Amino acid sequence: MFFKNNKDSNEILKALDTIESYIKEDINKIENSNNTCSGTDKLIMEKILNISNIIQSKNTEDLTIYGEIMLCAEKLSDGFTEDRITKETSNDKLNYIAKTMNVMSEKLQKALANVDKILNEYSQQNFLHEIDETMFRGGDFKKMTQGINFLKEEITKQLTSTYRTSLVLQKESNALMEISSNLSQSTTTQAASLEETSAAIEEITSTIKNNTSMANEMENYGSEVTNSISSGLSLATKTVTAMNEINDSTKAVHEALDMIDQIAFQTNILSLNAAVEAATAGEAGKGFAVVAGEVRNLANRSADAAKEIKNLVESASIKANEGKGIADDMILGYENLSTKINSTTSLIEQVVQSSKEQELGISMINNTVAQIDTLTQKNAIVAENVRIISSQMSKIANNNVQLISKSQFVGKESIQIRDENIDRSYKGEEKREH
Repeated sequence: MFFKNNKDSNEILKALDTIESYIKEDINKIENSNNTCSGTDKLIMEKILNISNIIQSKNTEDLTIYGEIMLCAEKLSDGFTEDRITKETSNDKLNYIAKTMNVMSEKLQKALANVDKILNEYSQQNFLHEIDETMFRGGDFKKMTQGINFLKEEITKQLTSTYRTSLVLQKESNALMEISSNLSQSTTTQAASLEETSAAIEEITSTIKNNTSMANEMENYGSEVTNSISSGLSLATKTVTAMNEINDSTKAVHEALDMIDQIAFQTNILSLNAAVEAATAGEAGKGFAVVAGEVRNLANRSADAAKEIKNLVESASIKANEGKGIADDMILGYENLSTKINSTTSLIEQVVQSSKEQELGISMINNTVAQIDTLTQKNAIVAENVRIISSQMSKIANNNVQLISKSQFVGKESIQIRDENIDRSYKGEEKREH
């Protein structure tokens, strides 16, 4: 038998159970207890206890490294990479694990320090450097470094585009500000000129209205003159008729005077014959001779009177003919004057119509100019707003250029904008990027 009695066997089994429980980690410590074994069984029991003590010692030693590994792992999980495992054990596997943990912590610390340095540079607007992607062969950390480098490339592209756009915007906004300032000044000057033009057009409108009123009065005067000319023509015609009647009467008087002259001539001859007969009669014919002499004198006086009347009638006839000629000339003059007055009246009517059309047209022009003046005033306000906005855009562009010029990124120095082809250069760069 290996054991002499059941008691020794029980002690050994009890010791083995304790070792088994310790190995299973059901208990944390093996207690030394006095055993009652003797002889060979006691040696066996002591050997078992020595083995258990060795196991307990190694476990205690390993537990220390386990504690440092757990603490280091916990700190790593919390983000701390500066801790290292300093304890060593006789367990080479644990030592290798501890060394691997230290290498991992050191590599992570170095990688995170590099990431922190690069990110710190990025925070200082320095995007010239990137993270070494060869630090990790794969996995999430490699993806992280690749993602940061990709972010750096995207930020560089964005900065390049923004810097180029800001330079273009800076130049264009300055040009726009200058143009808008000129536009604002021109619009203000134009508004002032339109106000003066509107005032001048109002004066012209007033003048045209006065001209229209005067033309209307001239038209009325022309109508009155036409009526007066018609009356004068009628009177001249009546005068010619009266002159013709006077001329006819003068001819009748002239014929009657001719008859009186002939009667006086015959009476003179008869009185002369009577005087001759009275002289022949002697004393008896003296009284008859006196009568014959008186009759002769009367005939002579009648002839003289008839001659004077005839002269007067001839003079009156001449004057009547002259008056008729004057009346005829007056009629022609009135007819010509009537024709000219009618033409003048027609022209005045055309002037009145033209003046009314001019008044209507100038009123429309005045309204249009007033609308243009209103729109110009609005344009002046818009132009001033554009100038203000362009000034603000210029400030924003200048600020952007100043901010981005502080950033360091690849390709910054190669961005050049030429004055003569800014827009073309910008569009060309955009197409090349796409």
